[in-house]
Amino acid sequence: MITPEQWQRHIKDSKDIFFRGPADVFRAFEFSQGYSVFYNALISSKYAEASREVFETGSAPGVAIFSFGAPARGEMFGGSDADVAVYRSGNSDPELLLRENLVDKLGEFGFTKVDTPIWGTLGEARRYMKTSVTEANQVIEAQFICGDPELREKVERMRVSVYDKEKVARNLIFQFFYFDQYYGKKASAEHLNLKYCNGGTRDFLFPMWYSHLKKGIPRELKTTAMERGLVTLQEDGLLSPSMVKETLKYASAIAFVRDEVISLSSNDMDGKLTFVKASELYSRRRQLFDSPQQVMDLVRTAGQSVKAAKKMVWQGLSQYFVDTRSEEWNINFRRSLAQQPVDLPLELRGDEIINTVRIWNIDDKNAQNSQDYMRDISSSDSWIVLASLLSNPHVSGGVIDSVIKRRGLTPGHEYFLEIAARNPNLKPETLEFILADTSTESRFKKPALQLARSLGWQK
Repeated sequence: MITPEQWQRHIKDSKDIFFRGPADVFRAFEFSQGYSVFYNALISSKYAEASREVFETGSAPGVAIFSFGAPARGEMFGGSDADVAVYRSGNSDPELLLRENLVDKLGEFGFTKVDTPIWGTLGEARRYMKTSVTEANQVIEAQFICGDPELREKVERMRVSVYDKEKVARNLIFQFFYFDQYYGKKASAEHLNLKYCNGGTRDFLFPMWYSHLKKGIPRELKTTAMERGLVTLQEDGLLSPSMVKETLKYASAIAFVRDEVISLSSNDMDGKLTFVKASELYSRRRQLFDSPQQVMDLVRTAGQSVKAAKKMVWQGLSQYFVDTRSEEWNINFRRSLAQQPVDLPLELRGDEIINTVRIWNIDDKNAQNSQDYMRDISSSDSWIVLASLLSNPHVSGGVIDSVIKRRGLTPGHEYFLEIAARNPNLKPETLEFILADTSTESRFKKPALQLARSLGWQK
């Protein structure tokens, strides 16, 4: 039985053995895939322990363990979260106790965070796939680790039956706008955020999402998700083989540097690179770099390569719309992107994508004239439209309040609570409403709790 101390030593020793020369930085994804295998073995071992304690068998009936996030993408490093989905036949007390036991056991192994959502029945997974963006992506990218093979098959069949190419396209549009503005909130002149910046590790997701659009859901991922996405772009004539190879090398380098920066700062979840951190990294890994400046230059060059791949995802998505939508739709889509006046025909006035684009393009110049539009569109039931509205810095506190009280607590829309709490126009009464709720998972309330503390509401 492996101990937490043995686990940490094994990961450290593995990195020291693997990363011996400058070229190894560009092979970091090979290490991450190997690490994911180690991780899966640990999860299987701890699951068997938890299952024996509750069910007196090493594999509980009706329970299957899937990874999501970096482990599922084959892009896991020491600083990654332990992202584990416990899918179950129901919500019986023994099933929920098994989940709690597994979380407790994994919590001893020094992961940045153990992320194991409470929801996990097939019905709940189906609901999130149909409704939300964040949790739907979690279900789509999940990879089986261990557990009941019959439940695994049910999960796989459910994912295929609920998969909707059009929904993937709509969600992808939202992600382009959402992450770009989120990067701005994370930006600082004092550091480069290696996770949340243009060309950072969060941008690795865009090629993956493109592969979901064009190829569907992989039952078993043979490569990193980034590679699968880049190869899909190559197959569509958007990247050359040499560009695929170069982008994979540079993405590996960014992922490695971020992991090293996280290990140097225990309270840094993103990987904030400064020259001081680059100097510490250089001192620690002199066999890999010539100087601290080389670390900085490498990350900037690598970011440009990842950004170029992301740009090709946008081109591929735009071509998808040309191939699948009417000429009139595409004309109005392009006008919305260009912030040109749009007089939509009746059949397009409720279109999710066009309205999402229009909302994200409301700025200082047209904010005043857009208040009626934002109030009217707030009655929409589209996840991406409402999430876009809650993200807009010009939306009124009254509109935020109406959306949160109408939809924020309904299953599949809980992420709205996070978005709303980050909007400076949030009203105090809306914050009180969010904090008073006891029906949703606590993780959705973290931004609201942080805001309350900053206001002196809570110690």
